[in-house]
Amino acid sequence: MSQDPKVVSIKPNLAARTAAGGSLLPAPLLTVRDLTSAYLQRGLVEVFDMADDALFEMADKAANNAEQTLFFEAMRSVRLQRLSVIRHTCDALVLSAEQLSSEAGAQGPAAVSFELDSLTLVQPEELEQSVALDGMVSRVAGRNQTALAHLAMRVNSLARKRVDERNCPFAPSGLVEHFAEALETLELNIKVRLIVFKLFERCVLNGIDTLYEGLNEALISAGVMPDLRLSAVSSSRRPMPARGTGDGRGDSTADAPRGTASEQQEVLGMFSELIGKWRLASGDMALSGLAGSGAGSVPMHSNELLQVLSAVSPESFAAESGGAGLRQQIQQLLHQQREMGADRKTVARVDDDVISLVSMLFDFILEDRELPSAVKVLITRLQLPVLRVAIVDKSFFSRSSHPARRLLNELSRATMGWNEHDDLRRDQLHALLEEIVEQLLAESEPDAGLFDTLYQRLTDFLRTEQRRADRVEQRTRDAEEGRARIQAARAQVAREINGLLVGRTLPVTLVDMLRDTWSQVMQMVFLREGADSIAWQQALEAAMAMVVSVEPVSYAGRELRIEHNRQTEAALSEGLELLGLDAAAVAAQLKALQQPQQAALALAVEPAAPTESEHGAELVEAVAEEPAPAPALAIPEPAPVAVEAVHIEQPVIQQEELEAPVETVEDLPSVGAQRWIDSLGTGCWFQLESAEGKASQRCKLAAIISFSGKFIFVNRNGLKVAEFGRQELARCFDQGRISLLDENQLFDRALESVIGNLRQLQSKS
Repeated sequence: MSQDPKVVSIKPNLAARTAAGGSLLPAPLLTVRDLTSAYLQRGLVEVFDMADDALFEMADKAANNAEQTLFFEAMRSVRLQRLSVIRHTCDALVLSAEQLSSEAGAQGPAAVSFELDSLTLVQPEELEQSVALDGMVSRVAGRNQTALAHLAMRVNSLARKRVDERNCPFAPSGLVEHFAEALETLELNIKVRLIVFKLFERCVLNGIDTLYEGLNEALISAGVMPDLRLSAVSSSRRPMPARGTGDGRGDSTADAPRGTASEQQEVLGMFSELIGKWRLASGDMALSGLAGSGAGSVPMHSNELLQVLSAVSPESFAAESGGAGLRQQIQQLLHQQREMGADRKTVARVDDDVISLVSMLFDFILEDRELPSAVKVLITRLQLPVLRVAIVDKSFFSRSSHPARRLLNELSRATMGWNEHDDLRRDQLHALLEEIVEQLLAESEPDAGLFDTLYQRLTDFLRTEQRRADRVEQRTRDAEEGRARIQAARAQVAREINGLLVGRTLPVTLVDMLRDTWSQVMQMVFLREGADSIAWQQALEAAMAMVVSVEPVSYAGRELRIEHNRQTEAALSEGLELLGLDAAAVAAQLKALQQPQQAALALAVEPAAPTESEHGAELVEAVAEEPAPAPALAIPEPAPVAVEAVHIEQPVIQQEELEAPVETVEDLPSVGAQRWIDSLGTGCWFQLESAEGKASQRCKLAAIISFSGKFIFVNRNGLKVAEFGRQELARCFDQGRISLLDENQLFDRALESVIGNLRQLQSKS
């Protein structure tokens, strides 16, 4: 963008001043700036570490050489420029923070007038990048509305320029913009940029909620607006949700981070209303009885309810369906307390709603057919710990990053590859999950910190297991790719040799040599150089030359044939060197070719000379006018050689069919199956039913081989368990023998389903 010569940029001055340690920012803002810069730098280091692995994996899965080269070049550029991008991003953050102490830019942006002719269309790549970045920013802003509003107000109280949630230098929009500008220097393809932006969201933005909480706490500790509450911002403009975000059902608070008490009450109030309508419609008196309003009944506090729950044995309801057993036991315990004591305490309405909602969530989870039985056993035993933490921490329902929810989601993802017939007694993951469940059950009041510790322990273990499985999976892909290359080479060689020989009558020795020896040379050239190389064309031409060298020739063409045979023998000798044959073996192959060549030359008989009676006059005249020519060198007449020949009617090399052809119209795959296959990507998990009546198994799509079109499936250890051609996979889909497993977050999926069912019931009533 061109700059007005009358406007002097303050960035160089700010940069020089900051480098010299002469910042004019107040001490609290310096702390906020340093905390944000350190967090951003750590996140960017992780971004580029993961980008290197991601780009290498994309290059390995590339469908063609051009795409593979694109990812390799991008990986090289990222490796070379990563430090520069990190430095530029952090420097841009520091400069934008320094502008808070400057009067420059305090005025709002001047109005800009547009001429119709000056407007241009946004390029598709720019639009795609803009949509991706806007989505990233809106998701962070949606989760941190309150924290960002408080941070902007506190920063505004210390800055010399007007600051709000939109132009705060520590807001997600500024961080994303700084990173995008720094990344432009790499000139990456839009595919690569979107991958890097996704990693930025994963490594920087997904965990930024704790940063904003920490920044507000740091300013509060410094005495900056410590009494700020929600009421202080209630009258300010509430940011509207970005277009394209949310699910259109109005429960945007379900994705909030920790939230405040009023936000939690808002979410629980919505749940309470839905559950109340459900109770009224279903007539469920058991749940309503938990919070009975009999005479003298007093709602117990949450800690008292936890004491009641401490008497519940997990094994006593593990075999019962869903959470009904848990609710019944709580009701029985309350009844026993009423019988034994004078206090007629009952469950508070909000805790009653929590019990009902947790029960519904586990009902949905345990009815999921995609969960293996072993996983359901573990999740069933987690009902009590999850209920306890939900009663203590009501943000469990409104905070998507709650440690208990993350642990459940990670448990589901980690066990995606478990099969019903697996022996888990020696499985290290199963042993670890058993320990985690036992540790949670041992705590009568498990808090979010315990769930977070166990979540970190599980993820560390899974990270190690994943690296081991990735190495095995990579070896499996390499082996299958190599096997497919060899099959493709054999098929191509078979097509060429059969097409050259079928329909001809040729010496047996030549047929044997082309089928057994020269086919190996062609296969090696195909594997090394490819079908588009000059070496492959030369190998084909050499095979054709061998066939031509044994065909009949006229007497006049004997000299050209002898030279042709000499070149053919040289090409044969050069090709045999690729196979590593010794001199004796090469000589034997040359002799096998020379014998039919000599036989073809021996059949070239000199035509009979004309008789004197027919051409006497012409001959006398020619002798009288021209001198006698010098005698020419005589070509030695080859000795007759007996050569056995054969007429080739069938292919001499068996052609391997990569996939059996479709015989009838009924065998053609459906359009839906074709579209389903086109939508598949590597890394997805599937449930595969065996046609032989064997037990079903879960497998992951590890690779789609470009040479053969085979779909390679592996188990969770990276070992190959199945392979299908495209038509065979389509038939499996049409027969219902293969299905795609849902890898979405287990708890979030359950919560969405429960809320949807409650709302549907509410609309009917």
